[in-house]
This record gives sequence, structure tokens and C-alpha cells, in this order.
Amino acid sequence: MMSALSSEDILANVSALVPEISARAAEAGRARRVLPDLAEKLREAGVFRVMFPKALGGPEMPLARQIELVETLSYADASVGWACKINFDSGYFAAVLGEAAARDLYPTLDLATAGQASPNGRAVRVPGGFRVTGRWGFASGCNHADVLLGGCAVLEREDAAPSGAILAFAPASCWTIEDTWHSNGLLGSGSHHYSTQDLFVPDERVLVLGEKNRRKRFDGPVYAAEAGVALVLPMVGVPLGLMRRAIDEALKFIDGRVFAARPRERPAPMKDLARVKLAMAHAQMMSGAARAYAYGTIGRYWDEMVTRGECSIETRREVAMARFHALRTAREVTQLVFDTIGAPAVYETLPFGALLRDAIAINQHRVFSDDFIEGLGGVMFGGSPEGMFI
Repeated sequence: MMSALSSEDILANVSALVPEISARAAEAGRARRVLPDLAEKLREAGVFRVMFPKALGGPEMPLARQIELVETLSYADASVGWACKINFDSGYFAAVLGEAAARDLYPTLDLATAGQASPNGRAVRVPGGFRVTGRWGFASGCNHADVLLGGCAVLEREDAAPSGAILAFAPASCWTIEDTWHSNGLLGSGSHHYSTQDLFVPDERVLVLGEKNRRKRFDGPVYAAEAGVALVLPMVGVPLGLMRRAIDEALKFIDGRVFAARPRERPAPMKDLARVKLAMAHAQMMSGAARAYAYGTIGRYWDEMVTRGECSIETRREVAMARFHALRTAREVTQLVFDTIGAPAVYETLPFGALLRDAIAINQHRVFSDDFIEGLGGVMFGGSPEGMFI
């Protein structure tokens, strides 16, 4: 195991990798996965250990710093930011699983986790645990993961109706990864399908979905919330990094370029065109507002968790709304940038098409759908926040 790394050490290590991650994004897209050597560099940088408790030698990185980390990675390549966010959930699971299971699954701090929580599998109860069978999709970062998890409907016997849902954990070698990730966005995230048949998973390697875990062994705001909340919040770093990259790339492209809209019109610097100045100002305002909303609400959430061990429904709702706002805004900003660049944006040699496709892809995730936004609106009228990942 590597020596101890602080949050600042990991952020510095990741910043140093940004140029290489960015330069190799197209290569990763063609490979349809996080490149193996880059995955190892990210492991060495400490990315996969960020949620491990200090009591276990981890940095126990605060949520705002986790978002900063994901934002930095996503500025370089949204696929890497997305996959790494999921991969570094390892520390949370090591903190809330039982001690023996955590030690067996995560013997060192630098192990990555992947998988899908939706209960697409079947877990039939057997003595000492469950017999798990199923097939899941969208396992971002699964190619270099050390542990996979699968959401399962629980059956007390083979022919029974489901009685609940669990997350089942097992080493990556226990699952079959299928080469299915042929996508329009997040090309390099390696979000393949995976499956297993009659896999025995002992009781101690299971978490109950939809409940605060009763086996939580560590205090602190990182582990106080249920998994659906703690693990989703840092995803907001992906759209924030993607937007910043789109704006910076557009400014770089526009600067020094001349443009003539009509055949007889004298070419003028593109940066002097009124439509360009207006569009880029709007893009920056939207991006800045989304970033301020995200970090501001996360700061409030963190303060309440530190002082009270829980936070108000209002704060939980605002954090979730800020996350949705950032995702939707990223799609708007990248589309605006794409339109502002004009015809050259369609070339693969420029990054604008890939950025737009990534912005669209991240909005397709199930927990970022309009159904959840509608639910958040319901919370404003006194509705239940349960199931809202807030």
C-alpha cells in the first residue's frame, strides 16, 4: 500500500495528470474504456482512495473537494471524471460494510469499485447469504475495477415475489464483463454490461437499498448519509468540468480567427462579432451560476452535517436541485458553444462535438431524469423526499 495521501496531495497529483488525460481522450474513446496505463496512474495518484476513512489511513476527502476532484478530471475528459467518480465509491462501501467484509473486499485503499445499483438481478436467499443471478448495464470503469456490485431484488425462495432490494458485492473475478459499450457519448468510460450466474454472496457482503446502513462503523459527514445520497452528490463535478472545458476551448478557437458571414463581406475578427460576444457571455454566466449554486449548496449541506449529523430537507432538496441544474446547464452551454463556433464544430479534430455528446449522455442517467426533478418539485409542496437521492 502507498504511503498516506492527503486530499491536497491527491488533487495535486490529479492536476498533474490533466494534460495527458486530455491529450489521450480520443484514444480512450476509440478503446471505449479508461486506458489501462492511465487507470494505473490514477490509482497511484490516490483517486480511488478518496472516500476511505482517516481511521483506515484514507484522506476522508470532504464532499466539496470530491467535487473539485471530479471537476478537474472531467475538464480533461468527462469519461474519466465520470468513471473515476464511480470507482472511488470504494471508501464509502468499506466504511459501511461490516469489518470482515470490508477487509476482504478492500484489503488496500487503492481498489476501484464499479457496478449498477438498479435491482436488475435476482438474489435468492440461501443459508448464510444469497444466490445472485443477473445482468446489468452501464458499469462505468468496470474494466479496471477490483470489486463489482449489482442491485438485486430479494426473493425468500425461488418462486417467491420480491421482498426487498440489496446491493451485492463480490470481487471483479466473480463477474463476466461483456463488450457492449458502443455509445454516442462518454465513449471512454467503459460502461459495459456485466453478468453473473448463481454467485453466492454472503450476508456480510450485502447492503440494503433505500435505508441508512445500520452497520456504519465510522462517524463523520461523509458516512452519515445513506449511500444513494453520499455517492450521487459528487457527480455534479462532471458537468461543471465539462462546461469550463467547452468555454475555454471556444475562447481559444475564436481568438485570432477571422470570419465573413457573406461572400462580399470583409472578414472580421470572430471575437468582435456581436453574436459571438453575446453567446460567450451567456455561456460564462450560465456556467458560473451553476458552479456557484452547486458549491454553495454543498457547503451548506456539509456545515449542517458537521454540526448536527444531519441536514434539513430544504438543504437536501437544494443540493439535489443544484446537481440537476448543473447537468441541464452543461447541455445548454455546450450546445450554445457548438452553435457559436459554427460549421467547423462538426470536425472530429476539434473537441466541440465530443463535448456536446458527453453533455447529452450525462443527462441520460436514470437518476438525473425529469421524473426526479418532478419529485423535487413535490418536496417543495411538502411531499416526501424518499427515493429522491437527496
